[in-house]
Amino acid sequence: MSDEDLDFNVGLVAVTLRAGVETYEGVPTSAGRAGVTAEGQLRLAEFSSSDGLMMTAGLIDWPDGTTDVQPLDFLAGPDAYRRLERAGRMSLTESGRGSRVALLRALKYGERGWPTLATVTWEELDRLAATDVAGLLVSHGAMRVGRYGDLRPEAKRFVESPAIEVAPAAAEAVFAAFAITRVIPIMKDFGRSGVEVLHA
Repeated sequence: MSDEDLDFNVGLVAVTLRAGVETYEGVPTSAGRAGVTAEGQLRLAEFSSSDGLMMTAGLIDWPDGTTDVQPLDFLAGPDAYRRLERAGRMSLTESGRGSRVALLRALKYGERGWPTLATVTWEELDRLAATDVAGLLVSHGAMRVGRYGDLRPEAKRFVESPAIEVAPAAAEAVFAAFAITRVIPIMKDFGRSGVEVLHA
């Protein structure tokens, strides 16, 4: 792990991955919102975008062996991004190979008028991010990209969905995926802008 901050861009989103690990008290995603507070180990990232978003998120390793990304502080930006506080979490699961796998679902506007997580394809992610997302995630440190069912063979749901496999300390690829699937969809009104998403 580097002892210096790392700056990188994912489209119009700038990410600063802070060096080092800090202790964080919160509720693991695996425990549900009514779960008991636990003390995890956090890697902090700061996100900013061309439309004024400023927020922080943490990649947190919990004592129960789970890992997730949680939005932490909304500092500035359009109100639409506040949806991330309720629907922005991303979970990683153990692969059984010492690595972790993240299912890539994207926030999408639907009939309710606010974005919820939806199933997407690699092609839809490419259009959303205006780049080869699989290649981008590998360039940011993902070990493997592919179908969720291939990277996590025991999966029963979302087996055809995009996913990434990362080493335990590979925060950069995870935060890049977070930007693509959580931040950029809100920026681009995903689901309301003519970009169609396959239904889950």
